[in-house]
Amino acid sequence: MTCEVCGSRLIPEPGFYDGAMYISYAFSVALVITSLVAINLLVKKPELWMYLSSVAVLNMVLLPAMLRYSKTLYQYAAGKLKYRGD
Repeated sequence: MTCEVCGSRLIPEPGFYDGAMYISYAFSVALVITSLVAINLLVKKPELWMYLSSVAVLNMVLLPAMLRYSKTLYQYAAGKLKYRGD
């Protein structure tokens, strides 16, 4: 199966989801660091529950987008997907 527009294969190769998992992990680490810095800047004396709840809520909200973009970025990095600026 190939895409009619870009010609890329739609069947993932072995190890595709493993590679995308590493990118998704990097997104999660960036989300945790960003939320921790934001809480420290916004709240004078933050407590542990603020950190945990904000990271949990943000991760649940952004997880579908992070998974989708991690797969797309991995395809670009592996050279299986080409950007067409048409």
